[in-house]
Amino acid sequence: MTRLDISFEGFWLCRLATDPDPSDEPRGVSGFTYSVAGESLLEPSIWCQPQDVEAQYGRKDAKDPYFDEYASNEQFHIRNIREASPDYSVYNRRGLGIKVTGARLGGFTLTSLSSPYKELGQRMAGCLLRFENRPEDPKWPWRGPIFEGRNQIVSDGDPDRFTVSPFVVSLAMPDDSKRVLRRFDPLDPAHPDAELIDIFPNDVIVPRLPRQRFAMSEELLQQIGLSDLDNHFVNRANWLKSKMSEAQATGKEALAEAYKSRLFAVEFFTQSTGPTVFANRLLSRIPLRQLYHHPIRGTAQTQPAPMADAEFFDPLSIDTTRDWEILYYLGGYDGDLMTGWCTGVLTLPVLTD
Repeated sequence: MTRLDISFEGFWLCRLATDPDPSDEPRGVSGFTYSVAGESLLEPSIWCQPQDVEAQYGRKDAKDPYFDEYASNEQFHIRNIREASPDYSVYNRRGLGIKVTGARLGGFTLTSLSSPYKELGQRMAGCLLRFENRPEDPKWPWRGPIFEGRNQIVSDGDPDRFTVSPFVVSLAMPDDSKRVLRRFDPLDPAHPDAELIDIFPNDVIVPRLPRQRFAMSEELLQQIGLSDLDNHFVNRANWLKSKMSEAQATGKEALAEAYKSRLFAVEFFTQSTGPTVFANRLLSRIPLRQLYHHPIRGTAQTQPAPMADAEFFDPLSIDTTRDWEILYYLGGYDGDLMTGWCTGVLTLPVLTD
């Protein structure tokens, strides 16, 4: 079987409440994440592209009391997307956005092949990958997919072993003008519209749970550019103090209060929970990654139906009747920024004559 392997990576946003808050807590009360002045309430949806955040929550302008004209990236003028201290340069430079980084056909890089495969590889470079919502489910209360565990009922008591639900993966052209690929994977293929809470026994859900959990992933730290993990939030706190002073000096009291709230969270949840990585609630999440590896099994009878744009993928023909495969990890969660990192490979079967 010929396979097309599509590699992707990038930062995602998830503004979810954390223990001991319930997952649907809208403000954040007891956990290490909460909304600050100028932001909307917490909502546990996973956002893969900044334009989706902007479409949902809006953009700050120069008249907004929480607007920071000195932000290092235009994305940080979108409401709910926070800037990091300068030492977190990979995040500040890239911002949010999971993008295609390469594609291989039968083990060969597309751009190294002759025409028309080379042109397909060029078209795919920078395509936007999303874990999307499933609008076909009118009962779903959130704006996007979430990390769903339902009080650990599917995780054998492990509070961090979630499934991404609903699971709809898509690709869009680099300018986001058109979706070129989409497929839904139901938690229970025999009951594609069933929600996690309605599936029993839970054995059918196991393929969608993390296969491995890395508590200290050096590979992840290299990818997100963190060489000095111990001082990550020390640097963040010092930078937040400088931003607070800068805002006060220019008469932007509302902006100063927003930075002050972030500073309080960083200092409280690093100082009060322990100085080492594993004892520190904020710091311990940074090197953690969860590895997922599962098929994508939606059929023409499930909605959204599998789709692969024939014109975009020409000269290849993607088989939407056979299972697709995805291998990816999610991790590097920064509780101040409420962002994490994703790297993976989407494998598609290709029809051959």
